[in-house]
Amino acid sequence: MKKVSLDVWIQLLGLTGVMASLLFVGIELRQSQTIALAGQIQARNQMLLDNQLIFLGEEPLGRKILAAGLLEQSNPNKLSEEEYAVWRAMVEARVITIQNAFQQYQLGLLTDDVWGQAEERIGMHMRSCHIRPLWMTSAAPSFREYLSGLPEECISEWPNED
Repeated sequence: MKKVSLDVWIQLLGLTGVMASLLFVGIELRQSQTIALAGQIQARNQMLLDNQLIFLGEEPLGRKILAAGLLEQSNPNKLSEEEYAVWRAMVEARVITIQNAFQQYQLGLLTDDVWGQAEERIGMHMRSCHIRPLWMTSAAPSFREYLSGLPEECISEWPNED
């Protein structure tokens, strides 16, 4: 049996150290990329949300609709054309907000309990027959795919109306 010299052991130890540090750097780069992607998603969604909310800032119609109760319980058939436009912008703003939570969760940047709350809100909105189509057309493709996997059952709040 041949005895391994101390020099070989030192080289092996050095090589192992270099490999471990490269692995660590790779993990750090991946984490940095995930955080950067999350920042981009957040910025893009905030821009879309700002675009929607700019029309609602001091809009008395928006305040009136919100004061009437939950957005998903507002009957769009009873709204004027102007009120419907504001109501729809509010629904689309909700889609963007919850879509952002979905995207953050997909990246692993949102805890399960916070995502659970978002899922409850998604379910509440998707069970509203009049809101479901708006969500499906307003959502990004990945979020739309998630929404398509939800039960298709919806509850009509106004059975006597078309």
